[in-house]
Order: sequence, then C-alpha cells, then structure tokens
Amino acid sequence: MDIHQLRSWIFELYEPLENERQYIVYDEERGNLLIDAPPFSERALRLVRGAGPASLLVATNAARAADAGKYREALGLQVAAHADDADGIAGGPDLVLSDDELVRPDARAVRVHANGEGATVLLLRKAGGVLVCGDLDLASDAARALLPLSFSVVLSARWSPMWNAGKDNLLALQEELPKPRKQFGILLQAPWDRAYKGRLEDKLVPHDPIVPREVTAPREAAMGPETLVVASEARELVERPRRPIPAAPSAMATAPVQQSPKATNRPKSFAEDWAARGSPRPPTTIANPETDIQPPPPVVAPRSIGDRYRRLSVEELAGVPYVDYVWGGIDLSPDGSEVAFSWNRSGTFEIYSVPLDGERIFQLTDAKERSVWPRWSPDARQLAFLRDRGGDEQFDIWLVDRDGEHERNLTNEPGVMHRDIAWSPDGTKLVYTANSGGKAFGIQVIDLATGEKRAITDGSRDDMQPRWSPDGTLLVFWSRRETTRTNADLYVVASTGGETTRLETRDGKDGESTDPQWSPDGTRISFTTDTRGRHEIALASYAEREVRRVEHMTDSIHDEYGAVWRPDGRALAYLHNEDAAVSLRRVFAVSHADHAVSDIPGMHLSPDIGPNSDTTAFMFSSPSRPWDVFVTGERAIEARALTRSLPAAIDPATLVEPSHVRYPGADGEDVPALLFLPYAEALRGEKIPPAIINIHGGPTAQHHREWNVATQVFVNAGFVVLEPNPRGSTGYGKKWREANRGDWGGNDLEDIARGAAWLGDQKLADPARIGVYGGSYGGYLTLMSLSLRPDRFAAGVSVVGVVSWKTMAETTRGDLRDYLIREFGDPAKDAELYRERSPLTHASKIRAPLLILQGENDPRVPRSEAEQVVKALRDSGKPHEYHVYPGEGHGFRVTENRIDALRRALDWFDRYLRRA
Repeated sequence: MDIHQLRSWIFELYEPLENERQYIVYDEERGNLLIDAPPFSERALRLVRGAGPASLLVATNAARAADAGKYREALGLQVAAHADDADGIAGGPDLVLSDDELVRPDARAVRVHANGEGATVLLLRKAGGVLVCGDLDLASDAARALLPLSFSVVLSARWSPMWNAGKDNLLALQEELPKPRKQFGILLQAPWDRAYKGRLEDKLVPHDPIVPREVTAPREAAMGPETLVVASEARELVERPRRPIPAAPSAMATAPVQQSPKATNRPKSFAEDWAARGSPRPPTTIANPETDIQPPPPVVAPRSIGDRYRRLSVEELAGVPYVDYVWGGIDLSPDGSEVAFSWNRSGTFEIYSVPLDGERIFQLTDAKERSVWPRWSPDARQLAFLRDRGGDEQFDIWLVDRDGEHERNLTNEPGVMHRDIAWSPDGTKLVYTANSGGKAFGIQVIDLATGEKRAITDGSRDDMQPRWSPDGTLLVFWSRRETTRTNADLYVVASTGGETTRLETRDGKDGESTDPQWSPDGTRISFTTDTRGRHEIALASYAEREVRRVEHMTDSIHDEYGAVWRPDGRALAYLHNEDAAVSLRRVFAVSHADHAVSDIPGMHLSPDIGPNSDTTAFMFSSPSRPWDVFVTGERAIEARALTRSLPAAIDPATLVEPSHVRYPGADGEDVPALLFLPYAEALRGEKIPPAIINIHGGPTAQHHREWNVATQVFVNAGFVVLEPNPRGSTGYGKKWREANRGDWGGNDLEDIARGAAWLGDQKLADPARIGVYGGSYGGYLTLMSLSLRPDRFAAGVSVVGVVSWKTMAETTRGDLRDYLIREFGDPAKDAELYRERSPLTHASKIRAPLLILQGENDPRVPRSEAEQVVKALRDSGKPHEYHVYPGEGHGFRVTENRIDALRRALDWFDRYLRRA
C-alpha cells in the first residue's frame, strides 16, 4: 500500500482538542466527508475549511454529535448519524443511518453494539480498506463485530493512526491471531529445516556440483555437448554486461585504409571505450549558501493580551500547590500501575499516589510535616519515605502501607539526616546515607523486620546515591575521596560491608563520575560524567569489580544527565538541558540511536519507566505550569497529566513565558538569562517599567524554564524580571560551571550588576528603579550587590542569605562545609578571602532599603547569619525590615508562610521602586 498516496486524501485534524484526532476524507466531486469534527469553534472552522468544501458530517456516537447542528449551520453541510444518536443533534440529522448502510459509494457505515451502548464506524473503500473507528476501543467486546470486515488501515480519535497492518492489530487486541504451528525440530533451529540445510550445504563448496550423466544425456543428444555448461558459466553468459568488441579486419585486401579519427578532447562513449569515465551527475538539490545559524531574536517589547490579562493576588499565585521536585521526585510502582509523589495541595508536603488509569488521587499521609522522597517496595505493598520536623532537614525514614492506614518510623534518630533511600531487590532491607555520630554521610543498611542497622562505609567522606545490584549482593555509589576534592568517582562495596573498590571511569582525567545506575542484568553501569567538558551519559561495562570499557552515549554540546534504564536493558531515558529548557530523551545502549520521549517546552525531571519498557512517568513544569506528574508512552500522541496543580481560576495565558537572552557580563563573556516582560496591561501606563533581578541559589544551580512563583508574582504586578545564570551556574558546560570556583562574590557579582545595566541600555527597564531578589546563595549575591554595587540597585530582598563565610563555615552542616571548602577555599588558609567576600564586611556601604526573611530552623544558613547583618543595619540606621518564620528552614515549605513572604517582598518593591 502506498501510504503517502493514502495520506494525500485523508487529512488529520490535531487541533484544537488535546490527545484527539479527527479526520476529513477529501472528495473533490461530492465534497469532503467529515468524521467526528472537533468541538465547534472559529479555529476548528478554519481547519475544516482549509481542507476544501465539505458536504457531509458523520457522527460516530452521541457525544460526537453534540455540535453537529452548529457545523451544519456554519458550513451548509448535511449531518448523518445512527438512529440511537439522533436525539443529540439540534434539529435532528439529515440522514438517519441503519446498522449497515452506504453513506457514499465508497463509504460504508457499520453500527456495533455491546453492553447497551453503540458506536458507528466507517469503512472506506480505499487502499485495501480504511476503518475509521472514532472513540471505539478496539479491545472491547463491541469491536469483535469488526472481525469479518476487510481493512488494512485503522484511524482512531484516541490513538495514533495505524497506516499498516490495522486488521492484524485488531486481531491481536481481540486475541484472535492464529497460533504459529511448530515446524522445526529441536536440533534444527528455524529457518534451517532439513531441505534448506541440504541446499545450503551444496553451496558450501568452491565449485558447482557435478550434474549426473543421466540428467544431461537427453539434452546432449538433442542439442550437442557444447550446450552443457555449469550454472555459474550460464549465469555469466547471460548476466554479465556487454563489452565493446573490436571490429574484425576486413576480408577485402583492396579496401582503402581509413584514416584514424582526428584527435579530440571529447570523452568517448562506452560503446567506443569501456574504460571511459562517466559524466558527473548534476546535484539533485541545491545547497543553501553558508551562513551562521542564529536563534530568532528574543521578544524585547511588552505585548498585549487584552481581556485575558487579570491582576492576580499574591494569595492566588503563592497559594498554587506543586509536586515536590527537590527531595527525591516521583516513583512508579513495580507493576507500572501507580505513581507515588509528594504534593503540598493540603498546605504542607504529604505523600500521594495516583493510578495511571483513572481519575482519583489518594493521599497516604497527613502529618502536617514535610513528607517527601516516596519509594515503592518491590511487592508494591508499602512505601518508604522521608519526614522532617519544622523544616530542619533531619529526615527520618518512615513506612506507610499502600492504603495509607498504618505508618512506622524506621530510624527515629533525632539530629541525624537520612537521605538517598533505596529498597533491596528482595524487599527486606533499605539502603540510605546518614550523618550519624556527627560524621559525614556514610552508607547504612537497615533490616525492616528487626530494625537492625549496619554501617557499610565509615562516614569519613560523604557518600552519595547508593544503588543495589540486581542480585542484591553489591552496592554502587559515588563519592569524593581523592586528594583533588573536586574529582568524584564511582565505588563498589558488598551489601554486607567490607572492602570498597574504586571504579576507573575517568581515564585519569580530572572530573566527576556521579549518579550510577545498574543495568537490569548487572553487567553495565550508567553514570553521568563531565570529563569531556559537559555533563553527559556514559556506560561502563562491569565485571568482577572492574570496568572493562566506557562508552559515551551521545555527542551533544549540551548538558545531559539523570539517566534511568529501561527494564529490558536496551535503552536509557535521560534529561537534555538546552537554553534553560530540559527535555526527556531516549538513547539505545548498543546503536546509540537517540530520540525525544517528551520535549514539551519547559523542564522535565525524575523519569521512571514501567515494566513494559515503554510507559514513562515523569515530572514537568513550565513558567505557566506548576510542577505536575505526567505519563507518556511510545504510541501516545502526547504526554498526559496525572495531576493538575494550577487552579482553573487562573488562566495560563495571564502567566508570562520568558525569552532566553544573553547579555555581556564580566570579561566580555556572554551571560545566559531568562527575560520576563510584563504584558502591556500590567504596566499601569508606565512607558519604562521598574525591574527585579531574581538570582538563583547554589551557586551550582540554574534558572530553568519552570514554575517560579516569585517571578510570576513580580511580572504580573508589572515588573520586568531578569533571571540570570551567571558564571558558576549549571546547564552551560563544565567551563561555565567552574568559572567562579574560588571567586564567589567576584565576577559572578559583576555578571549580576551588568545584567542591571543591560536592562537600562536596552530600554527594557528604568535603570534608576531596579531591585534585586534572591534566596540562599542568591540572597548572598543580593547583599553583595547592595553593598558593592549600590549605584545599580534601588531595593533588595534577601531570603536565607549568607552574611559571613567565616561563621557560615563554623555553623553549617558538614556536607555543606565540605562543599564550601571545595568550591570557595579553606577558611584557615583563605581567611582574608573569606572576610573580603562576606557581605558583613561591607554592610556599611548598603544604601538601598533591604528586606531580610529567615527561617527559624534553617540548617544550612542558620538564623545567626541574618541577625549579624540586621544588627549592622540597625546600628548604622539603614532602612531595613527583618522577619523570622517559626517552624521553617531553608526556604518556606508551609503555604501560609510562602504567601506571607511573597506579599512582603512585593510590597517592599512596590514601596521603593514605584511609590518612592
């Protein structure tokens, strides 16, 4: 069947419905035939009219007939429907169909029934038969009535088109395919049956077999012995190309001797010279002239959305829930039927589960404390998860059954943080990392039946992400144990403890090997490495505690990470970070073939693949969509949301999508950033609005195209917002990520200041009314910006920001102190650098009003940090406000506190960037 010819007269309408397709059969003589047109709208009318004039609309069921009357009035066509569906059409159908009737000479309508319901399908007499089945489920009992029909193509409203083998798919779904008959013996594997084996052996000799005399005798007697040639000679005589034959000398001696042809540069033809070269063939395509590939210019002017704009309150935006993306992500159940996740729909993060099929979402915990990092047990009867108190990040490991009825605290160790939990393959143990006894994060295993804990590593260095081997005998993890503390390696240790073995994955180069994952058969380990200048996925062939070979999976120029195996071991899903957007892709382990699984514009995270090696659950967010759980598959038209965090009262069109821009930073380096421009309706008549620079934490973090509630609050209120990714940020290669190593508060601060200057130079914002906002390291750069670049910023808000690196090194958690030493410097050896790059040292230079927000139980940037700068501002009489949130840690997890913090920040910027 010629699929391209078939598709030239069947048009697919993808819009405006999500996850649906409608079809138009082109007919120039009679007018087009519409099958299940989409809900009536101006856009749908334009799509239908664009395919040509239509004369008939066939509705396959009552639901699809709802808007048929409107199409009849707008397009002047007739409506056909079965008698059972006629009542749903305003004014009734023009043609009432029976159970089996021709609606056109080439279109037959067939009604199928089951369980008291019915549906109409159309059989088109084209290309072996085309079955258009609408919403009918081909696996249902009703679809059995289609088995006697002949067709090769199936077009459905809910599934991708089956342009080939449609009848075979129907037979497979109805379990009607005939069982293959066994044809070969156990000693002769298919397709080597005995006859074929004999023929093959005849060819395994260097000469043709001798033909018996009794076979050739009749032919020799009739035609002579010269006709008896072996098969290879006969084939050569018949199939070899004709070659030029030199002319025989003339028999007439008196014939005049012809003169040789005059020498010429004209090439000879093959008839004259077999060795002559052929003429070059002209190119079939004309190449475009060489040019630099440049992205389209960013949007640099506010646009209008008219009546769709609505000024949203802080309560509306900051109160929007979202699925937790910081602590552990999501987990797909072992049978692939359910996803567990943490969601703050109730005001605090609790554990939920949602079936892939169905509409209900189940809340499994209700502790009014942060519960995160859910992980299904191998038998899917219970979930392990983490819970802390008051945001202190001292997580204990808990268990809850699948029904959410019973909880149990497994660890119950006050003052200890547990993380990186993973079930053993037999479901009897959990592995995790913990900073017990004031040590670094060591690997421990707990027996669920007895509660016995066993230390696998000694806690002398921080060990990360332990993973069980498929047979449960080994654990692989990554750690920084070299003298060069910026290097990271993979290690293997027995699950019962013992000697730890380093795996050579870097070939002696400096860099990181992180995030190891065993293949399903235990012969390979996937991991993320940056030895070639970017984060990328690699595979290590493993045997007997040694790596035999390392393969890099892709050759992209962008950062890639977060790989997970398909259960069949053939491929991995991974994350691809490009211009602050993170897509989900798949790469095959052997061929390295690579394609997108989901590339919706935004940020994908935490992929997990079901036991069928196809169903993929993941998290997704965009600037206009909070974090939600999605699922997709190979045959899905697009990913399907399992949760919907954005309330229906908020129109996504009111939320602003950014442009990815680059502006000149320190040393002439381009700084990537996301630029949010408010809609014209939000500017309140201002020609050049004020701006806020929103600085991310880390510093090894990144502003992505994701839900950032602070940015949306500010831009909806009419502020231009710039989200820079200054040097030190991830997502733009190893060189940019390490560009501020040992230089915190140096050139990265200059990148921020030049971002403010760029907004003014581009006439995007009023240079005299630019504020700065940030949390954690972003709060630190906010304080440094107000201290050392006071002419650039008119107001600032610091959320849990670092004030003094000296006191920070003395009071923060051990793993964060190690990070500080590794990326910034040793507090003893680099004491002067610590002092000079601390905001406390320069607090007297702050002129702009400053709002400081702090969590009472912050384990990373303790409350004492904020109080040092508050005292300095109070003593010098500088304008400031200070607010501490009880029961909060590093950031604000309770919805009520998050709303209050953003209300204070917006009022602060309104007061000093607008009303001042």
